[in-house]
Amino acid sequence: MGVDINFIGIKRMKTRWGSCNIRDRRIWLNLELIHMPEGCIDMVLVHELVHLHERNHNARFYALMDQFMPDWQRWHTHLKRKGISAE
Repeated sequence: MGVDINFIGIKRMKTRWGSCNIRDRRIWLNLELIHMPEGCIDMVLVHELVHLHERNHNARFYALMDQFMPDWQRWHTHLKRKGISAE
């Protein structure tokens, strides 16, 4: 994906599946992802990595999601049904 990160960690999060600190290039993934299909984990990780290319959820962001993971919407929908934001 052409990005460098300084840290990826796992922790419990109540309201998000993942988060990205763009300045520190640090990504956190929700521990509860371990109970989800692998595609969901991949989608959250790609989503957070794409934020290192594009900060906002805009057309460019979603074009990059399509480029790096063409079936991301399938997994996003699955996670939305679980009630925590993928964003």
